[in-house]
Amino acid sequence: MARKVVLAGAALALAGCGDGRLSHAAYVKRADAVCSAFATRVPLLTRPKSYDAVAAYVERTLPLYADALDKLKALKPPRADEPAVQAWLAADAAVAAALRTLRAAALRKDPAATNDAANALQGRSLDARKAASALGLQACASP
Repeated sequence: MARKVVLAGAALALAGCGDGRLSHAAYVKRADAVCSAFATRVPLLTRPKSYDAVAAYVERTLPLYADALDKLKALKPPRADEPAVQAWLAADAAVAAALRTLRAAALRKDPAATNDAANALQGRSLDARKAASALGLQACASP
């Protein structure tokens, strides 16, 4: 009988721990895997030759970025990491918004707006990489 009580107590204790949250190490590993997969699918754009090239790059990249962001949002970090993860994901959402702004400026063929949007995108990307690095992420903190 005592054995059944101990086993029942252990089962209850485990049931209470099953909130689906990952350990910090597991979260980092899975998040970095998402970022690595994204990076292999999207080459960096270097010195585009035209507004159309910029717009086409964003049109190819943005859906993949949004998909990666959705996968990252689905991961459950440990409670202790929750504020830092939320800050990082907010920074990543700002990158997505900056990509949309860049696309719109390129489609208008507006040199000043395209330049401003590209600079803003670089700043938002840097913010996201810093936030990822603060969590101990490697692939997500890489350009």
